[in-house]
Amino acid sequence: MSSTKNYEPPLRIQIIIKNIFIIMAYVLVLTLFLAIFWYPERYYAFQEHISNLGGTVSFTSSLPNTTSMYIMIFGFGICGLLALSVSILYFINKELRGRIPKGILSLVLAFGAGGIAIPLDHSLRILHLTGAACFIGGFATFNAYLQLSSTIRKHVKGWSDVGKGDALWDAILSLIVLAILVVYFVFFAWDQLVGGIAPLGPLLQKITVFAMILAFYFIDSTDI
Repeated sequence: MSSTKNYEPPLRIQIIIKNIFIIMAYVLVLTLFLAIFWYPERYYAFQEHISNLGGTVSFTSSLPNTTSMYIMIFGFGICGLLALSVSILYFINKELRGRIPKGILSLVLAFGAGGIAIPLDHSLRILHLTGAACFIGGFATFNAYLQLSSTIRKHVKGWSDVGKGDALWDAILSLIVLAILVVYFVFFAWDQLVGGIAPLGPLLQKITVFAMILAFYFIDSTDI
């Protein structure tokens, strides 16, 4: 008998959702590493945005970038479909806590992944840039929402019931996630409007993505 049958709803659905996000994280990391490997010129991780990997030509030397472009399209396309499936699960399972904001944020994440799949130097560049902002912002906001709701729930429930260390860790992680989110968007807006802050923009972009993936592993399934 499958061990999942021992779970009572909504925990079964929450575990499914967390597993989908974990799969998405693996797909995202694999996509980036494969795209970097096949990039036709040296990729400067601290100076170039992730979007450069998905252009029709390389960013610096304008070399044909067909392989990395298709890797990015395929990888982020899968991420978009996974995020869309999470959104649907939230919308149709009425017993889940906070399902509407979580479903909306998952939908934003799906739209963002679809936008990133469009090459940066395509005529629909605006959709790519919008998608990049939605993907990173949606991922970070969703993660921050989970961490904060977990902290609040455990505080209301009583630290003596869940352990002060556990609750304190959630509180610290919530602050870290929010700080990363705010700092990234401040520098992202500054870079787009003023420019001249590289490599802080590209570096903070990667820190944000990998920090959100790492933070997601620490969230309890009951808080999904």
